[in-house]
Amino acid sequence: MKRYIVYNVLALSFFLLFSACNQDTDIDYGNSIFTEETEAEKSAFDKWVLSNYTNPYNILLKYRMEDKESDMTHVLVPASYEKSVVLAKIVKHVWLEAYDEATGNPNFLRHYVPKILHFVGSPAYEDNGTMVVGTAEGGMKITLYNVNDIDPDNISVDMLNEYYFQTMHHEFAHILHQTKNFDPAYERITESSYVGSDWYIKTDPTTGQTSSRSNKDAWKEGFVTAYAMSESREDFVENIAMYVTNTKEYWDNMLTEAGETGRILIQRKFDIVYEYMESTWGINLDNLRDIVLRRQKEISRGVIDLSVIE
Repeated sequence: MKRYIVYNVLALSFFLLFSACNQDTDIDYGNSIFTEETEAEKSAFDKWVLSNYTNPYNILLKYRMEDKESDMTHVLVPASYEKSVVLAKIVKHVWLEAYDEATGNPNFLRHYVPKILHFVGSPAYEDNGTMVVGTAEGGMKITLYNVNDIDPDNISVDMLNEYYFQTMHHEFAHILHQTKNFDPAYERITESSYVGSDWYIKTDPTTGQTSSRSNKDAWKEGFVTAYAMSESREDFVENIAMYVTNTKEYWDNMLTEAGETGRILIQRKFDIVYEYMESTWGINLDNLRDIVLRRQKEISRGVIDLSVIE
């Protein structure tokens, strides 16, 4: 609520400033302050992106703010150069190269990966109090928010997972199932429990009072996250995202805390997810998880150079 109030104050201040500026009558309407558009001079990082993203994976990484790439319904801040370098290196090591290793086929990602990866510095807050951590557009573009919160001197794997890697695996899994669909029997297992856009709201069946739905609440209803309760396709990809970014201990604890009913439902759905990834794409999720977790540790231990590219 506090962030929403601050957002409104800032927006109002900008509106008043903009209105005051427009009252200036000494304006030369015959000339523009903008000259012909010129391509920004390529930095050392741009050249690194070309060699590490564009050439091997056919990905255009955009870290400079462009209005045509941004969501105009939110007030957003550009990603800083330094933080963009750090995240680009981490994404390459923990996500792109993890799939290369798991599939043994460097052309796999080149064929299916989104063609644009877009970095935004700030979070994107919704009016309902939720925060957007990532978006995907038709399998062609993934936007990651909150890039400026990365602390290269104190890398938190939990933060990386919550804001970036669960999103990356989630959105990529959407591309896979949109290319080759999963067993429709999946949708019927918890068919009556999907709640659409109200996934973040829990309603007491006795009192009718509402509160925020946590992941632990969702476990008991047969879902790996609260967001998985929105609809079956989101449920399906959330299973993949949560499985490969968390340890076996986390997964086993989730099944225990889900109780007998929740555990059975989660396991029935995950069996379909696991079989789908193995038989359709040749990806063993246990193997992919081992690779991802190992590479996460290499980031947190400082094995990978995250220094700024000058």
